[in-house]
Amino acid sequence: MRPDQPSLTALGVAAARSRLDRPATPTGDPDAEARLVRHLVDGADFGGRDRGDFVRSMAVRTRFFDDAVLRAIAGGVKQIVIFGAGYDGRALRFRTPGVTFFEVDHPATQADKRRRLAAVVASTDGIRFVAADFIEGGLPGILAEHGQDRSERSLFTCEGVLRYLPEHSFRELLRAAAERAAPGSELAVSISTRVPDADDVAGTRRVAQEQRLAESGEAVLTVPERVVALRWLAEAGWSEDSVEDMAATASGTRPGRLLVRAHR
Repeated sequence: MRPDQPSLTALGVAAARSRLDRPATPTGDPDAEARLVRHLVDGADFGGRDRGDFVRSMAVRTRFFDDAVLRAIAGGVKQIVIFGAGYDGRALRFRTPGVTFFEVDHPATQADKRRRLAAVVASTDGIRFVAADFIEGGLPGILAEHGQDRSERSLFTCEGVLRYLPEHSFRELLRAAAERAAPGSELAVSISTRVPDADDVAGTRRVAQEQRLAESGEAVLTVPERVVALRWLAEAGWSEDSVEDMAATASGTRPGRLLVRAHR
């Protein structure tokens, strides 16, 4: 992404997610998330990213990550690390006493989000903002500096991030999470993998979408084959629990977009 502006992709995801019916914890503040989203979408242009198929795929992806967070909280996990937090509102929606959310993201996007949270008077209790450029590395040390305890179980989430990183950074993020993960920790991650285009129309749409992303400063850089992606996950130190292809449940979604659960 461009270093001087927040992520347009993150804005589009927040807009699509605002259409969904989602759960919240008893002590969560979904109204604060709604105020944040209204502040985001007022007058914004998302370049057609509110297409029906995009919203359907976001519904599947959102449910996967919401379930991961709720499952972790119910299981007594006290640390939720969100890589590429963007304008994610889960730290608001699922706020729970004793649970700390570590929102890790590029400084430009994070600064914009914090400004907007202040503007809509949203409490950030239980959130630690961790500014980090995934290209530069050093995530284990950065997390330690912000108080993430590697001796305690954590949930690590990484949603819609990895394909925008060069291969080295893609693999380093997975390794960094494993390094900071106590036994019993979980990783919930979305991974775009390469499959042959079903037809010329699908190929043309894919190329056009990737071109638009590149022009916005958020080029797709790493899309491995499925077997390679899962090998990288294992080599980073994660044991795979489940793999779901979103195309199986979200019509209009390109095959190869995986939702993966893994553990340490």
